[in-house]
Amino acid sequence: MKIAPILLFLIWGGVLLGAGENTPLSGDWSRNLWDDDGLALISHGRRDCKKIALTIDDGWVPDEALLDFLEERGIRCTVFIPGKIIASRPDWIGRMDRMGFEICSHGYSHKLLPFLTEEEQEGEIGDTEREIRRLTGKAPKYLRPSGGRLDGPHPTLPVLRRLGYTAVLWENDVRGYSGAEPIENQLDWLWDHLQPGNIILSHFGESLHTRRVLEIWIPQVQALGYEFVTLSELAGDLER
Repeated sequence: MKIAPILLFLIWGGVLLGAGENTPLSGDWSRNLWDDDGLALISHGRRDCKKIALTIDDGWVPDEALLDFLEERGIRCTVFIPGKIIASRPDWIGRMDRMGFEICSHGYSHKLLPFLTEEEQEGEIGDTEREIRRLTGKAPKYLRPSGGRLDGPHPTLPVLRRLGYTAVLWENDVRGYSGAEPIENQLDWLWDHLQPGNIILSHFGESLHTRRVLEIWIPQVQALGYEFVTLSELAGDLER
């Protein structure tokens, strides 16, 4: 791990402590970060080609209707699922794996990682990795911290780098965190923040209107020439 603690402080300056998953990233700190071992943090892909990555978090309630729609459209996503959900819903995870989704880590219990000790963080990450390997035979290389929080009493990025992970944030968001929010507002947000290389945050759950929003938005975005890719495909095009 080559990132010094002082550099982490300067980069984030505590901003991530106040960034919840309903707060899309913006400004000059929404960027990619490299260290001597490779890509340490990714917030977006290249700006010169119309590739975007739809990412979906959590899975507290299985959202088969959303998967049905994405399968019909041939959309492959990257999903960030807590390890305890992976362990309890193997058939659901298996379906996504067969669909070509990239199954990645969201910690085991959805706790805010930087408020745990480094040993506890390693446990959360390691337990989730074992579940993903057991069900898919693949080792995850990306982790999205709960709440998008990397900084705190025990910063998470050094732990991730030591374990060979890249942290994943986002710059666009399907939103829907308030059930009372009109779908039109969610669509406006997506359009206002759309640009090549987007990493888009969304969540499983009918109450968040994710499927209903994407059923409208995805065909329109594809008509503009955008291609939906997995996070690995998006990151694979990046240059230091």
